[in-house]
Amino acid sequence: MENKKIAKQLFDYNKAAFESGYNTIFMMQEQSTKALDNMLQQNPWLPAQTKSFMNEWMNIYKKVINDFKEAVDQNYSRMEEYLGSESEASKTKTKK
Repeated sequence: MENKKIAKQLFDYNKAAFESGYNTIFMMQEQSTKALDNMLQQNPWLPAQTKSFMNEWMNIYKKVINDFKEAVDQNYSRMEEYLGSESEASKTKTKK
């Protein structure tokens, strides 16, 4: 019984640590995107094709990060369901 409570606490800590790390990476990515956007707009000597490649690269990077976040969130919700079902099952066993 106590092990499940400890597992839930560890899970919550791990989830909070991931969220914090993800938010840090997301903010850094946003700042890098803004800086690169400014550089691309202020440099007329860069060819249009190079600018389009850079913009495409930034969009792909954003998509990959968002897809990763969605996958992790789905797995965290599955784990929460599992931990919740385990605690519910243990409660019904102890009531009998």
